[in-house]
Amino acid sequence: MLLRNAKIIFNKPVSAELYHMGLLCPDIAAKIQPGQFLMVRIQDRLDPLLRRPFAVHRLYPNDPPGSFEMLYKVVGRGTQLLANMQRGDFLNLLGPLGRGFRLPQDKGFVLMVAGGIGIAPLPYLAETLAASGNKGPFVLWFGGKTSTDLVCVQHFNDLGFAVQLVTEDGSEGKKGLVTGHLEQWLTQQDELPKVMYSCGPYLMQRSVAEMAARLGIPSQLSMEALMGCGVGACLSCSLRCHPPKGVQDPHYANVCQDGPVFDGEEIFWD
Repeated sequence: MLLRNAKIIFNKPVSAELYHMGLLCPDIAAKIQPGQFLMVRIQDRLDPLLRRPFAVHRLYPNDPPGSFEMLYKVVGRGTQLLANMQRGDFLNLLGPLGRGFRLPQDKGFVLMVAGGIGIAPLPYLAETLAASGNKGPFVLWFGGKTSTDLVCVQHFNDLGFAVQLVTEDGSEGKKGLVTGHLEQWLTQQDELPKVMYSCGPYLMQRSVAEMAARLGIPSQLSMEALMGCGVGACLSCSLRCHPPKGVQDPHYANVCQDGPVFDGEEIFWD
């Protein structure tokens, strides 16, 4: 875990509420793994007092070396302050934090599922998969409320992913919820994925985990949670999980330390 200042190299909107921010911080770029996160504070500001957690969206090893990108959604005062920052400004970063995604032991079919801003950690995972020598096939199912939520699609296409889009209002792709179409599609495949990776709202994650369990597919879910500290001290991100052997129920894990990535069967879905 490092504490570093990172220089902003770009900060641009990709839709009405979503922004891409590029940061230069070689020390953190050298350590962070797909699915891990950073606790972010605007340098020299104590308002907002608490840091905000953000996943690394993409890694740029060469352009310039040691840089990476975050994808964030403007939802309140803290993220609005981020949206107002300019090239050359600095953020203070604490990280890398948490448990990230694990690559499948067996090469082959990999499925990713994203809901809305849940797409944020998946491009870095996709890049890592492609660089590992795994030839796939790779498939992304990506759902949002409207077409404006569906960002980064071309990047997945460039990495060789077959992308299936779903919107609640039908403005792009299939109409409805992404999980409403996914299981039927899975049961029509000649082979099942080696692993399902997912990130999105709680109810979507629950559906993905239950679907994966029914079909016998290992699942890794990046869980969203409110975090006050990112290091397990404040307990604001507790998540009920099935207890390990010898541990009394109820058992709670911290998303910041024990996750944010959990195996689907670890979580007690209530």
